[in-house]
Amino acid sequence: MDSEFLYQSRRWNGATRHDCIAHNGVVASKHRLISETGVKMMKKGGNAVDAAVAAAFMDCVVEPGMNGIGGEGVMTIHLESGENIVIDYVGRPSMNCTPDMYELEETTEAGWMGWKKVKEDANIHGYKASVTPGTVAGLTMALERYGTMKLRDVIAPAARVAKEGFVVGWWTADHIFRRMEGFWKYEEWRRVYLREGRFPYLPYTYELAEPHVLRNPELAKCLIDIGDKGKDVFYKGWIAETIAADMAKNDGLLTLEDFAQYEPIHLNPEPGSYRGYEVVYDPTHSGTTMMQILNILEGYDLPEYGSAEALHLVSEAIGVAFADRLKYMGDPGYVDVPQRAMVSKEYAEKLRERIDPKNAVKIEPGDPWKYESEYTTALTVADKDGNMVAVNQTLVNSFGSGIVIPGTGIVMNNAMYGLDPSPGTANSIDGRKRRIQNVCPVVVLKDGEGFIAMGAPGGRNIQVSVAQAIHHVIDYGMGIQDAVDAPRVTRQTGTVFLDSRFSSMTRDKLVAMGHDIKYIDPELRGWGRPVGVLRDPVTGLLHGGVYSLLTGFESLAVGF
Repeated sequence: MDSEFLYQSRRWNGATRHDCIAHNGVVASKHRLISETGVKMMKKGGNAVDAAVAAAFMDCVVEPGMNGIGGEGVMTIHLESGENIVIDYVGRPSMNCTPDMYELEETTEAGWMGWKKVKEDANIHGYKASVTPGTVAGLTMALERYGTMKLRDVIAPAARVAKEGFVVGWWTADHIFRRMEGFWKYEEWRRVYLREGRFPYLPYTYELAEPHVLRNPELAKCLIDIGDKGKDVFYKGWIAETIAADMAKNDGLLTLEDFAQYEPIHLNPEPGSYRGYEVVYDPTHSGTTMMQILNILEGYDLPEYGSAEALHLVSEAIGVAFADRLKYMGDPGYVDVPQRAMVSKEYAEKLRERIDPKNAVKIEPGDPWKYESEYTTALTVADKDGNMVAVNQTLVNSFGSGIVIPGTGIVMNNAMYGLDPSPGTANSIDGRKRRIQNVCPVVVLKDGEGFIAMGAPGGRNIQVSVAQAIHHVIDYGMGIQDAVDAPRVTRQTGTVFLDSRFSSMTRDKLVAMGHDIKYIDPELRGWGRPVGVLRDPVTGLLHGGVYSLLTGFESLAVGF
């Protein structure tokens, strides 16, 4: 920053929105239609799972750049009975995939994964970038086991909006515009996501005589058939046949057998804990990193520290957890992963010994093995009976692989990008081996009852943002809207990105401690964008909140 100038600084005095407070049910999501759909299900007598599944299918329609039925996700559920469930519907690569399937270049790819560059970016876009989608299987499993309504009824709102269209907001319009150059070569993507196959959609402004409406009638047909015939029409029927045929025609790898073999993973996870609160999370993906961050922070009385000193400890906890994540995490069905050790209190205590409360240290992986015993979009739901659900779904990159399957309106994911194309690492490619997701849907329990449901989009910032929002509620007593909107830090193992709403004095103290700081406007960088629902343990009222800086008017918590 040039010392010859004085710059106007931001100020954080609390969120610019109030919590959405309701008696009977709340849905917090990234779009008004998503939240309203979930609430309508609860008004019809459905529970939080019915609402979450209906909202998630709607999410597949109105956030087409973020997720869809050609994508994947994870759902975390807490039932009023006390049962905790994780449904992992992350997609699986074709059985034909091998560790050396891509031709590698010597350079590092320019994206956010940091792998070796694959020739022609074949792992990022095109027909070799997709895995078998899991979204339809995961959502239908949740509804069949824990919902009360029929699939036809919960999917109908999404099918109707796909057919009739929705007004395009600036978030979707922006992602369409940014993908035009890269995906122009894909005729079907242009046909579905550009007006007249040529022009970007514009967000509704007073300059438009009529708002631009995006319709996808072929996707509506798929949703209607799934509602009538169940998931088998997607995995064994005409939809699977159509996708497999298009893959074969274009040198893709996914086959009918890959679709027929797909099943989600159902878990009853062992919760972690943070200062006496239980934390229900998916241990296979980003939940382990999120829990490791919280375990490290638990050893410090953070409200007793100054702002810079507390942020220093948060930054170091994030860096240490990411060093372990990048070294050890992989699909536990294929590689040994020290999952229990990484989230053990004993290992967290050992990691704290490496953190200097006054100075930044070199971030390196720890050695968790000796402590081992035998995650885009997000929505959260809570109902009056005590059920809570958090859902994260994704296509990985915006509009996934860019491949839209003719006759279906389905955009395919590019989840192969999440597997290391270099052989020999914990997260390297293998047939049907899942990538390690960044999604991190979490339910926090107080005295065994649902307290917070939370999730976030944002790539590798997801687990970081969720951990800090939980820390804001439990350590600083923030309400849910303040907790998700409050300024944060983010990093992996190197540079610390500091929200510019923190004072320049705080920034300067962190620099003096030895941190490499980038002082970033939160509206210009993705920090993770949490949404959450909190149940007040005294009044029983439900409070919903959504991150409001980046997605602005499109994100909304709705209740009744």
